[in-house]
Amino acid sequence: MTKILISILVLVALLLPPVGAEGVPNLVGNWTGVGSAAIYEIRDILPGDPTNLTYVEESISKFTMIITEQMGRRFVGTKFPNVHPEESEALLGVIGPDNETLYMVDENGLLDGRLISTNEMEVVYRQVGPTGMIVAINKFTRV
Repeated sequence: MTKILISILVLVALLLPPVGAEGVPNLVGNWTGVGSAAIYEIRDILPGDPTNLTYVEESISKFTMIITEQMGRRFVGTKFPNVHPEESEALLGVIGPDNETLYMVDENGLLDGRLISTNEMEVVYRQVGPTGMIVAINKFTRV
């Protein structure tokens, strides 16, 4: 009876995929994104006055992320708005344990994302600074 039980356990172990067989997705490459943003800008009329904020509606935002290097779950690169490529910022990120969730930072904001497929991701960007606030959502495609 023990031999049969051991044989069944060995067979089940052989049929199960090994831990980590899914693998960490490779994000290296050029990603272009299109989405929308909500922006508040601070006017210099009356500093400290809550009415000093002006809502600026930006219906479409286009960005490029270039992920240049990946070390396991960690990756680095740059990101920039397509209309102002000279405004590039360093990008640093990690892939979550589910191999879908992405956590990133640039030089002044936070980006959280989710891989939709091998070549698509959705990313939410948030930034708060002395000149205003931004929140945006973009869908990126690897090109």
